[in-house]
Amino acid sequence: MYSIIDIEGNGAPFRKESIIEIAVYKYDGHKIIDQFISLVNPESEITPFVQKLTKIYPKMVKTAPKFHEIAKRVVEITEHTTLVGHNIDFDYRMLRQEFKRLGYEFKINTIDTIPLAKKLIPTAESYNLGKLVKSLGIPLVDQHRASGDARATLELFKLLMFKDKDSEIIQQHHDEMNA
Repeated sequence: MYSIIDIEGNGAPFRKESIIEIAVYKYDGHKIIDQFISLVNPESEITPFVQKLTKIYPKMVKTAPKFHEIAKRVVEITEHTTLVGHNIDFDYRMLRQEFKRLGYEFKINTIDTIPLAKKLIPTAESYNLGKLVKSLGIPLVDQHRASGDARATLELFKLLMFKDKDSEIIQQHHDEMNA
């Protein structure tokens, strides 16, 4: 069972940033069985760079739930799953940081689609999510928004699972990431 995730952050300095949008698709290896998508009130500024990149503006998150209001749902949808993301270290660090602020330690196994793609699609010109999925014919709607990027990551992960017929490479990567 997998939770494909993408998070948009507010662009604050390292370890000071906050989540402004989150998308999680719970995937059983065949179909999406649950999903959670939400803007998040970061209770802090969103940098102009992030506003321009994501098109998420302060007025959009003003009435959005704060992280503590969605934390339980995030735990529920990711429970007993492996967290999958494109550059998962960023998303996982952001989640752990937000939970730590609430006094909760969030721990979960992870899989990163970037090193998997490098092994399973070695001829790709770029492993940037947008360029990679475009080269593979995977649609990317709403790039730099959590739901669009997470959905493209899910489609990429499906393709990687298909290419890794015996699940050897994905299993080896999982074991290395979570040793």
